[in-house]
Amino acid sequence: MNFLKNIAVLFRQYLFPAGESMVAVDLHAAEFRVIELAKKSDQYIVENLFCYQLNSGTPSELETIGFEDKSAALKKVVEELGLTGRPVCSSVSNALVMSKIIELSATLSPVEIEHQVMLEIDRFVPYPIEEISFDYEIQGDSGEGEGQINVLLVASRRENIDDQVAVFSAAGLKPVILDVDVYAMERAFSLLVGQLPESVLEKPVAIYDFRGNSVTLYVMCGERNIYMREQNLGSQQIKKESHSFYEPETSLSGKGSEEDLIQADNSVAIINNAVVIQQVLRGLQFYEAANINDPVGHIVLAGDVAVNNDIDEAIKQQVGLAISIADPFKEMVVSKRIDTLDLTPSLFMITCGLALRGFVNGAH
Repeated sequence: MNFLKNIAVLFRQYLFPAGESMVAVDLHAAEFRVIELAKKSDQYIVENLFCYQLNSGTPSELETIGFEDKSAALKKVVEELGLTGRPVCSSVSNALVMSKIIELSATLSPVEIEHQVMLEIDRFVPYPIEEISFDYEIQGDSGEGEGQINVLLVASRRENIDDQVAVFSAAGLKPVILDVDVYAMERAFSLLVGQLPESVLEKPVAIYDFRGNSVTLYVMCGERNIYMREQNLGSQQIKKESHSFYEPETSLSGKGSEEDLIQADNSVAIINNAVVIQQVLRGLQFYEAANINDPVGHIVLAGDVAVNNDIDEAIKQQVGLAISIADPFKEMVVSKRIDTLDLTPSLFMITCGLALRGFVNGAH
């Protein structure tokens, strides 16, 4: 069995060498989601897919799982999927990041822009510069006046970055990009745009991303995030369903001999319907109270929500808006090795957005 698996890995590397596919890992608390995305011409191919939670403890217990447990579990998955040594894109959570857009003159040279960025970072980040990691990106014309550009600044405590990098390095991966969840969601949303009616896109679209004990509301206008709010659900995740994503011949499901790679329960918390409806209504209320743009015209559900229990109809009756379940794989080819019966695309919005960043920036 291992011989056949090794042959399959080599064959895949021949068809999709490292330069033509990207590995992305969405790692938060005690859960990680892995995707290997290949690209041939304009077609994306889902080559590997895996979702795993280290244990089914309480939210506070999940948050305290340490570096060794995370890296050991991820390493086993990486080795089993044949991804050792590969470049990887990942992200830090929105809560760990400070961001700001500044307006600068378009006539500034790259060196002058960097100087202005350093001055601004020193002003708006409440930590010594040696304790943070930061980056910036020119967004284009500001729209406020001729010859002005917007520059996005992003900063996080260096320890947050170092912790993520250490986990991936110990697991046998090569971290090359560390993004932020909100920007990964923006790229993933671009995969859904063609699935939505044109009339819907004339208004903001709300994406609710449920994950374990929290939900994050992203409101997209065009393909940019204009509003974001995260809400902790506490102990409201009351239903468990098993979701496995792996090649049929792997031993990641915890079945078989004591030699199996991962013995723990491989399940994802599925949020109760009543909680989902409550959070959708609450999120819309907060967005409307912010009074920053037009009312939401469409709702997309992503993450740990049950997709086969008419939740979309239940929400539609409450808010009067059309509902979609996120499916970033709809226009992609999914490898036959992946069990499509267990495929829950809504879980992988952030992960897909991270993989797309790898292709856009040529990190691989």
